[in-house]
Amino acid sequence: MSQLDPVVSIVILLVAALVGGMIAHRLRQPVILGYLIVGVIVGPYALGLVADLVLVEAVATMGVALLMFTLGLEISVSQLKQVGRAGLWGGIAQILVTFALGLVVGSFLFGWPLSQAALFGLVISLSSTMVCLKILMERGELDSVHGRIMLAILILQDISVVLMVVVVPLLSGSVENLPLALAMAIGKAVLFVGAAIVLGLWVLPWLMGRVGGVRSRELFLLTVLVLSLGAAVSTYIFGLSVVFGAFVIGLVLRETRFA
Repeated sequence: MSQLDPVVSIVILLVAALVGGMIAHRLRQPVILGYLIVGVIVGPYALGLVADLVLVEAVATMGVALLMFTLGLEISVSQLKQVGRAGLWGGIAQILVTFALGLVVGSFLFGWPLSQAALFGLVISLSSTMVCLKILMERGELDSVHGRIMLAILILQDISVVLMVVVVPLLSGSVENLPLALAMAIGKAVLFVGAAIVLGLWVLPWLMGRVGGVRSRELFLLTVLVLSLGAAVSTYIFGLSVVFGAFVIGLVLRETRFA
């Protein structure tokens, strides 16, 4: 493989995204819809212009992490508190109702075993946080009441992934000690949120103050990249959603004077 192959693949992805986004905008559709369609077209399962799945996943993860970090900077904790109760109960209701619907459809319509129908219900109960927030941002509705409620529901969905990661192996019978597995999963989530709070109160203000004192735009940009991508990697290690980590760090940084 040539050393330029990864560079060529990235250029193809960027050009395709540009063209797809412009066409979607011209058709008065969400720009992200154009990104998704051209991604399928140039990907390994269509034209095959970009066949390196590892590269595609790496670029996609970095892009999503940076986008969610930026969205985190747009939202304040006080705004989420205003819709906390509606978001909490709305999220719980949405997950339970969608899961039950998937369970019924899988069992009675498709005739699947209960374990497969339950897995189907879990899958359709989740939304794409990145896609939903991107559409809200494009419409200028991210700061609206319904936008904040939807954001709270999406955050709850990302947190619920922790429990789903434990439940899915249970459906196949590969989990022997369910209480221990659930306790470990919840413990990881609490530990990450606690670490994020510590970062926001003490570490990030000190770090951004030192970087800001250097007065170097390059160092400041590099620090932001390290924070967003590092948060994404950390949540992956903790068994949480990658986008959740980047968003939380952006949210925490918003509460400092460097936002």
